[in-house]
Amino acid sequence: MRAEPLSRRQFLVGSPVSRHARIPPPGASAEGLEACTGCGLCAERCPTGIIRLVDALPSIDFELGECTFCGACKSACPEPVFQPEPAKRFAHVAVVTEGCLAKKDVACQSCGESCPEHAIRFRPRIGGPFLPELREEMCSGCGACLKICPVAAIALRARDMEAVDA
Repeated sequence: MRAEPLSRRQFLVGSPVSRHARIPPPGASAEGLEACTGCGLCAERCPTGIIRLVDALPSIDFELGECTFCGACKSACPEPVFQPEPAKRFAHVAVVTEGCLAKKDVACQSCGESCPEHAIRFRPRIGGPFLPELREEMCSGCGACLKICPVAAIALRARDMEAVDA
């Protein structure tokens, strides 16, 4: 699997990863991507058109739209690229960065309105627009909030792999 490497610091701190890192289709395993022949059937069948072949491997481009977890890519694939159980989430979550308009006192709720999981809610505050709060446990990583954000203030961060006792 050819994935964008995370630095040790990014991993430990939980820093957002680049929006352009390779993101495999939902349910594609690392071992499965090694079996990928680059036929492109997954990209052809994706109803939202977000799968592109990059270096002969499928990659999700959330700047084109969102993933609906419909399974069309899995159904079209003739190789054992995908895990048997249906995927319901990605290995990443969305992160609202400091570039967010609401954090700069400009009313905007685009990301929350577009989130199919209702993972982004807005907390009222006195003297300014409501502030976004992302509930990671609800976020599927579908990317609906990325394209809709007018200032590209949504980033992706690897999902916490294990709970840490505080």
